[in-house]
This record gives sequence, structure tokens and C-alpha cells, in this order.
Amino acid sequence: MLLSQLDSYKMDITAIQEIRRTGDGIIDKKNHTIFYSSDRKRHMFGTAFIVNTRIQHLVTDFKAKTPRLCKIRVRGLFFNYSVICVHAPTEVKDDDEKDKFYEDLDQIYQECSKRDVQIIIGDLNAKIGQEEIHRPIFGKYGFHTLSNDNDIRLINFACSKNMVVASTLFSHKDIHKMTWRSPDGQTHNQIDHLLIDA
Repeated sequence: MLLSQLDSYKMDITAIQEIRRTGDGIIDKKNHTIFYSSDRKRHMFGTAFIVNTRIQHLVTDFKAKTPRLCKIRVRGLFFNYSVICVHAPTEVKDDDEKDKFYEDLDQIYQECSKRDVQIIIGDLNAKIGQEEIHRPIFGKYGFHTLSNDNDIRLINFACSKNMVVASTLFSHKDIHKMTWRSPDGQTHNQIDHLLIDA
């Protein structure tokens, strides 16, 4: 079902979270290759890239870091791309778990070639506010008015790596900014983001 949807939208590379497989690996499907990193024992979390076979030859490297982090390197025409798929702990998780996530993210980021365009994409569980103090790291078009704790961690990381949160740089209708909805449909958040080298 998901793969047919990706075909209908002509998606070449898709980052997904909560794949819920066990272990790490590469799965070849009819029109896609799935590069995944999951918990070794439990069907929990898991990050992955789904790559259309027409561009799979451009993927030069895959690294499974943790169930919350994986990376692929893609050859481009003028430069290469290192793309990191993330699934950050939620706001209610303890500080130790959040600190560990950002330590792991820093490690996998440091493993990327400095000549590559570096992109981080996925569920960062960060509500990015519109406070002026955070610009130019964040744009003024976030969905939320005030930042949360996960946002402050994201600000610190992005600032230390000279990255910007591209998902807040352009004006969109609120309905197009929302990336999560509560099961009862009453609460909406923008917690999935894309960061790129400034």
C-alpha cells in the first residue's frame, strides 16, 4: 500500500519512522529498496529510507546507527548528499534519553563527509515557536507560537552545525504545516522537520 502510494507520487527517496522491524538491513522490493535501522529484539521504533530502484545506483552508503537514526549517502550531479533520518524522543521522555539521542545524532553527523550537503529529516518531536531570538535558524512560519524543550535542544544542535530548519522558512496555510494529529482529532502539531546546511 505505502509503496504504491510512493509510486503514484513519483517519490525517489522517502524517509520514514516507526518501521517496527527487528534489526538492520536492506530489503529489495519490486520497485524499491528499503534501508532500515530498528531495535534488534522488539518491534519498536525504527527509521528507514525507501529508495526507488531507478535511482538506487546513486546510493553509495548506508549506515544504521540506532533504532532512532540511520543515514544514506546519495551521489549528485555536482555534489553528494548525506541524509539522516531521525525519530527523536517525545517531550515527556527523560533528559537522559534526549541527551543520548542528540549525542548519537552528533556522532552520525560527524561521520558525514564535510563536502556533502547534509540534510536531517524526520520526526524531531519539536514544537518550533515563532520567537525572534531563534532567527535565522528558524523561519517565521512555524505552526506554534512558543517553543518547547525539544525545540531548545534542536536549536542548540542546528546552531552548532550551521543548519537551518527549512520547514519553517516558507509561508504555508496552517493545514499544510501540521504533521501530527491526536487520535481524537482535536490536537494538531508540527513536529516533523527538515534541517539543511545554511
